[in-house]
Amino acid sequence: MGKQTTTGSQASRIIWDSLEEWVRRKAQEFIQFVLEEEITEVLGRQKSERRRAMDDSPAYRNGYGKERKLTLGCGTITLRRPRVRGLEGRFESWVLPLFTRRAKEVSKLIPPALPPRFGFGGL
Repeated sequence: MGKQTTTGSQASRIIWDSLEEWVRRKAQEFIQFVLEEEITEVLGRQKSERRRAMDDSPAYRNGYGKERKLTLGCGTITLRRPRVRGLEGRFESWVLPLFTRRAKEVSKLIPPALPPRFGFGGL
């Protein structure tokens, strides 16, 4: 038999890291796609498609906001929130509400801030 260049645990670690990165990338792509579809539904037309009639909503896509990080159970991903101009009110996504930084399941894992106790100086 030939020589092994890596031990069994090292090889599985490399595969696991690749798998986690792949899962995060696919989750990011899926959420980004759903955000784009949400805007398409609100506007009633695809990206770069003109209004059908003058009576249609004058709202339009206006690029993307700053990149945001969203923490999920599989790790942190970066998303670009599409911007919309010309709507009657403020557009609020159902998929990614404003100021959301982590999934509810992740928030449940983080303990609430403890009140300062005597003798610890608020640490």
